[in-house]
Amino acid sequence: MKCILCEQRKPKRYCPAKKGSICPVCCGEKRGIEIDCPLDCPYYIEGQDYQQGKITKQRLRREGVQTYLRRAELYNKNPELFARVEIVLSGLFRIDGKISNEEVAEALELVVKTLDTERKGVLYEYRSESRIVNEIAGRVLSVIREHTDRTQIDQKRVSVDFAKDVVDEFRKEVNFYMEIDSNPRSYLIHISRYHPEKPGAPHGGGRVIISP
Repeated sequence: MKCILCEQRKPKRYCPAKKGSICPVCCGEKRGIEIDCPLDCPYYIEGQDYQQGKITKQRLRREGVQTYLRRAELYNKNPELFARVEIVLSGLFRIDGKISNEEVAEALELVVKTLDTERKGVLYEYRSESRIVNEIAGRVLSVIREHTDRTQIDQKRVSVDFAKDVVDEFRKEVNFYMEIDSNPRSYLIHISRYHPEKPGAPHGGGRVIISP
């Protein structure tokens, strides 16, 4: 018998999503990306826990405890905003599998600059020569606007300063992945595994531009 995905290696674990046996390599590389893993799959849970623990230790060694605590503090104040940004990025990646960490980092830098300018009382949206980068930046800004422009004063509403800090944390995280991993899409793969693909969602290899 061979793995039903690669048809090369020996299968050693049952995949409930594919309803067949697959090898550990395919499970590790494709879980949550090409495989629509059930959230209660023990291999999925184990893999996510291991990867998150590994990344956390690496960041702590490189950046120190204060960086970790700052991000945790921002997250606890508005976890929904963090989740929304991740969903936007992972959603774009599922549609255009060629989007890179570098393009995401550039887009987030544009958003930070735009919010910083807005904080000073000037409305100006920074743009890139890349259509893909502008698309990513526009989508993230749209999520930010939903939270900063809310007329209702509640936990979902945030200040421009807070939104800028959140986006900057995302930018730093992408840059971290670019430093420690040679895979140009490592960060996007990481967050996509926390937002599993819905059945029927496209995952292509073309340069897709999404219009509102």
